[in-house]
Amino acid sequence: MRPEFLEILICPECRQRFTLLEPTFGTGGAIASGTLRCACGTYPVVDSIPRILRGAAAASPAVRGEAEALKERSQRSFGYQWTRFGRMVCSFEENFLNYIAPIGEEFFYGKRGLDVGCGFGRHLINAARFGAEMVGADYSRAIDVSASNVGEMKNVDLVQADAYRLPFPPGRFDFAYCLGVLHHLPDPERAFQCVVDTVKPGGAVFIWVYSDSRRVVNACLKAVRRVTTRLPFPLVTRLSQLAALVDWAFFIGPYRLLRRWRPLRGLVEALFFSRVKMYAEYPFQVSVADWFDRLAAPIRFYYNAGHMQEWARRANLVNVRISPTGKYGWRVFGERPGA
Repeated sequence: MRPEFLEILICPECRQRFTLLEPTFGTGGAIASGTLRCACGTYPVVDSIPRILRGAAAASPAVRGEAEALKERSQRSFGYQWTRFGRMVCSFEENFLNYIAPIGEEFFYGKRGLDVGCGFGRHLINAARFGAEMVGADYSRAIDVSASNVGEMKNVDLVQADAYRLPFPPGRFDFAYCLGVLHHLPDPERAFQCVVDTVKPGGAVFIWVYSDSRRVVNACLKAVRRVTTRLPFPLVTRLSQLAALVDWAFFIGPYRLLRRWRPLRGLVEALFFSRVKMYAEYPFQVSVADWFDRLAAPIRFYYNAGHMQEWARRANLVNVRISPTGKYGWRVFGERPGA
């Protein structure tokens, strides 16, 4: 953790600044370990990452126990997923730009941004490469995989924190995003509002969530997940590898082969689904990791454009743009009023 990162951290409970106790320092003066103290308690800094996790509030008092249990199951699931499949097997640049369109890489230069639910860091790294000063936050031990993938990047800081209890003052960032995470939380819209609150007036918010367009596919997956979400993670890993092998053998592999033949290219592009075309651009590991997500994540919500319009309206966003990524997801971009 860079010493200057401490200047923007606050306790999510008492909302006070921290005092750093008993620090040790690593390469370049980075804070390697220590204790963050505030008016209501302490949090550790471990392996240069502040771990600001404690007593997270549930979606509502009536479902506090269930919501917290689901969050902990999600924390374990995604912690396992991204420590198992968290290698940067490619740049993921096109994937990032697809999730955030119509924004382009020119948007990021010179801005300070927040990646909520950064996982193993693939989007965080691209935003930083495009010139933003980035903060990555994740609830699970995937944050340590992010740290490994980020490496020596000087414009990235990391924190282990809860999306409902982000340890930043309101309006601290020029932009914030949450890609592929909100639909895995017990109260997605509340988490969305927490993300919005971190952005300054005139700043931008962008998210990506699952679409409810594929009703038959989603219903079949729901039936399968009644079993797979209760299985041990190593077994789900094996099932994910098997599902990815089927995908590659019958869909992705044939598509990659057939599209090379110029006379058939138009027909091939018309016949194959967009998800097949998307996975054809990535290594096999990406397919396995996404199957693990489908089969193991405890929570999955699905949305349509109307839902997203209501989220943006209730968050008082302006200049809102909502667009699909095929039939599998929705992009939402908006800005906070009052630049």
